[in-house]
Amino acid sequence: MAWSYSRAVEYAEGKAVSLPGLQRINALMSALGNPQERYLRVHVAGTNGKGSVSAYIAAILSCAGYKTGRFSSPAVEDRRECISVDGEFISPEEYAYCMERTAMAAGEDRPTSFEAETAAALLYFAYKGCRVAVLEAGMGGSEDATNVSGAKQAVALTSIALDHMQFLGDTLEKITLSKVGIADKNCKCYSSIQREECAAVIKKYCKERGLECTFVPPFKSAGYSKGRQLAEYNGTRLSLMPGISQLADAALAAAVCNGLRQEGFFIPESAIINGVKSVALPGRQEIIDGKLMLDGAHNPAAARELDASLQANFPGVKKVALMGIFADKDSDGVLEATLPHMAEAFTFDWDNKRALSGKILEQGAKKYCKTTYIPNVEEALKAALKSADGGMVVAYGSFSHLSLIRRAYGRIKERYGFQKD
Repeated sequence: MAWSYSRAVEYAEGKAVSLPGLQRINALMSALGNPQERYLRVHVAGTNGKGSVSAYIAAILSCAGYKTGRFSSPAVEDRRECISVDGEFISPEEYAYCMERTAMAAGEDRPTSFEAETAAALLYFAYKGCRVAVLEAGMGGSEDATNVSGAKQAVALTSIALDHMQFLGDTLEKITLSKVGIADKNCKCYSSIQREECAAVIKKYCKERGLECTFVPPFKSAGYSKGRQLAEYNGTRLSLMPGISQLADAALAAAVCNGLRQEGFFIPESAIINGVKSVALPGRQEIIDGKLMLDGAHNPAAARELDASLQANFPGVKKVALMGIFADKDSDGVLEATLPHMAEAFTFDWDNKRALSGKILEQGAKKYCKTTYIPNVEEALKAALKSADGGMVVAYGSFSHLSLIRRAYGRIKERYGFQKD
């Protein structure tokens, strides 16, 4: 009997030994018939902004008429959102089919959750007849499961910062080398403007391999309107996702697509304009009813970008923080980057083995502003909304708890019946 969606999810979430290198994922893809070789690939790596850049590239290509797959992580609301074609999530039935095929090919050598979903996505894109697939690397690059064998059309590097240091290295240079390691022969490399030490590593890596690398400056801001960041582009105005970091992310995506155009892709300017306008991702400075912002900022660099956007786009608005952070993240760096401009902060606990105790987080946050620990997320959100008193609650620190906060807000809204500001 064919697998059900629930059985497929159970398999994907199952425990497996994590092994270094690409040997297992390449063996798995070979057993599946190397479906990743049936379409062109664009690979995106970096520390922050990968999801935005890959979404922009995929949307532009779809608007240009190319059937385009996209694999991204982590999921915010529904695990199926990680695998999509032309903006439409994989169906439960298709997810089950591709995961069953993956399990059969893997046999006793069970892949990790990320390897399994990577393989299922690559199989799905071939099954759907995609012309292009945009792949977002996980935490690394050269040894990330998305870096499977086969040629790539282009590589994009978003902003690089210190993160996942226990896996990627304890310096920016080591982390950058891991990220740029996705660039291989015969593909063009595009990078956002990087810190000097990161840029030096990228330039050296590309020069040693004879790769062309273009560093892309961010678009100029054209203001902020109706929850969207506006940008100047070739005499017109682009509507981007909220946040000033989108100026760099959209510019990088446009540069990649313009490069593909030079290689023979038909990508009119209208596809770039309409493509970026169509992108809206959950948990990227997402505003609900003018009262609640959800953002996945989970490291100091992302937190600094969140703070800069809040100061630029919401001057004079009272801001109250609602935070949950993983214990293996630089929580002090996140707090230092954001809390000095917050009127008050609330911490909570959520069911995740990696989560830092809200009580411990409260102690660190108290150095910067008044902070209250309330274990239950719904009660913490309710208190934060009351404290904001017409201002905005900013929920951040991880993507993994944003769905909990969204659902809690829905229950509170239903109970108290408040309206959009």
